[in-house]
Amino acid sequence: MSIAAIVLAAVTVGTWNGQWFPSGRAEHRAAPEVEARTIADAGRLLRDGLAKADPTGTNDVILCLNEIRGPKEAGALCEAIGRKGLRVAVVTGYRRRDRFDQQQDVILTTLPVADSSWSRWRGTKGKTPPRGYARASVVLSPGVTGVVYAVHLKSNYGQTDDEIAYKNRVKRTLAVEQLLEQERNRRGHARQRPVVIAGDFNADRWSDEFKADTMFASMESDGFANALALLPSSERATHPGRGKWHDRVFDYIMYRSMKPRGLPKVVPSGQISDHSAVFMTFE
Repeated sequence: MSIAAIVLAAVTVGTWNGQWFPSGRAEHRAAPEVEARTIADAGRLLRDGLAKADPTGTNDVILCLNEIRGPKEAGALCEAIGRKGLRVAVVTGYRRRDRFDQQQDVILTTLPVADSSWSRWRGTKGKTPPRGYARASVVLSPGVTGVVYAVHLKSNYGQTDDEIAYKNRVKRTLAVEQLLEQERNRRGHARQRPVVIAGDFNADRWSDEFKADTMFASMESDGFANALALLPSSERATHPGRGKWHDRVFDYIMYRSMKPRGLPKVVPSGQISDHSAVFMTFE
């Protein structure tokens, strides 16, 4: 068989929100030994999740991560996962006032990276979404390059009235619409190259609480499928309920022009994060 005829057997895509990784705190660092232990535990979590999705350990890997402090922590986590050939493709550089944001988005992969970048969302007066996206073009086979986006959309945390809820919803919508626009050709039709949009969407596709959100319908109209839709409703929760809060489905792997193999795996994070990790394998 010629080199040109060899195609990728499978790729496992994962997404995980590390919850202010690795300190677990919004504004202050945890003790170095605490962060080191969290990095080791998170590496083990993601390694075990990959093993569930890819028992033979032969697939290529793409991981889309949220709430990672920065490049140093992304590299340490990559090393802790211990997957052969896994490396950091891109880390965002969002700033928050006079410092770097402590919630960066990251893409790790074992695949060749044709190019990578990150960007903040385009501004809209009074409705600019927070953060932005990490992007990597990955070589899936000698003739096929796909695009991967890692995103962390606006949450409803702290909303106190309908007006704030409306603005949060608009910010999620504007972010997703920007990605969809980027993945359409000049005539407005969706391109057919493989695309993955993965991360913490901060909205539940199946909850009445988010029934006014239109971003899922927009992605589906542009040909994107939802990996978690392959699971029964009882197995989809990625943000386990605590106290008065019920289980939610916040973390997604949306894909287009890719063929799923088997069912997605939702792997609880225990005490490491309030989000479970999600893995899906594609042919």
